Amino acid sequence: MRISPMLLSLLLILMVTPARGETGAEQIQKKVTKTIDIRQQTQKKEDKWASQKAALKTEYQSLKPRLEQLKKHKEKTEKILTLQRGRVEELKRKLTESARVRDELYSHMDGWVMRLETWISQDLPFLPEERKKRLASIKEMMADANIESAEKFRRVMEALQVETEYGGTVEVYQDTVELNGQSTLVNIFRLGRLTLFYQTPDRNDVGYYNRASGKWEALPGKYQHDIDMAVEMASKQRPIDLIKLPIGRIVP
Repeated sequence: MRISPMLLSLLLILMVTPARGETGAEQIQKKVTKTIDIRQQTQKKEDKWASQKAALKTEYQSLKPRLEQLKKHKEKTEKILTLQRGRVEELKRKLTESARVRDELYSHMDGWVMRLETWISQDLPFLPEERKKRLASIKEMMADANIESAEKFRRVMEALQVETEYGGTVEVYQDTVELNGQSTLVNIFRLGRLTLFYQTPDRNDVGYYNRASGKWEALPGKYQHDIDMAVEMASKQRPIDLIKLPIGRIVP
C-alpha cells in the first residue's frame, strides 16, 4: 500500500506531539483511520479503473482491424447499392418505354384488324366461313388480356399474311351459291383476288361473280372449255397451260 507524503507528515506530527487528552487523541486517530480508509478505497478504484482502461485499450486495439474491414465492406456495399439503384432506374425506364410501345402496338394492331375486317367484307366472297371464323378468332384474342402482346402480334400478322397470299394463288373448292334464286352446289375457281368462276358439278353451266351487282351470273358457253381447264389445272388434274379467261369486262 502506498501512503501519500501529506498523510505521512500528518502521522509523524501525531507521533511526536504529546497527547493533550485521551479523548482528543482518539478523535484524531479516528480521523486518521478514516482518511487512510478513504485513500485505500480511492486507490482501489484507481487500480480498478487502470485495469479496466488497459482492458478497454486492448479491446480497442483488437477491434481496429475489424473496424477497417467494416469500413471497406460499407464502401463496397454502397457501390453495389448505387449500381443497383441505377439498374432499377434503367429498368423503370425500360418498363415505361415498353408500356408505351405496347400501347402503340395495340393501337396499330386494332387498326390492322379493323382494316382486315373491312377488306374481307369488301373482297370477293371466297371461303366466307373460313375467313369469318379467322377474323372472329383474332378479334376475340385481341380482347383477351391474358394473352401476351407478342402472341397477339404473331396471330394478327399471320392472318394478314394469309389474306395477302390469296392474291397470288389459285384454288378450287366447293360451296353453295345463289343461282337464279336457288341455292346450288358448285365448284368455285378462285383466280387470285381478281375474280371467281363457278362450274356446276355436271360441267354444263359456268359463270362468274359480278362485283358490280354482288351476284353470281352465268357465262356464255364459249367460256366453258377454258373454265373447265382452269378448274382441272387448279385441282392438279391437268398440266399447266395457257388459257383465256374473261378477267375484264364480260361480253355476252
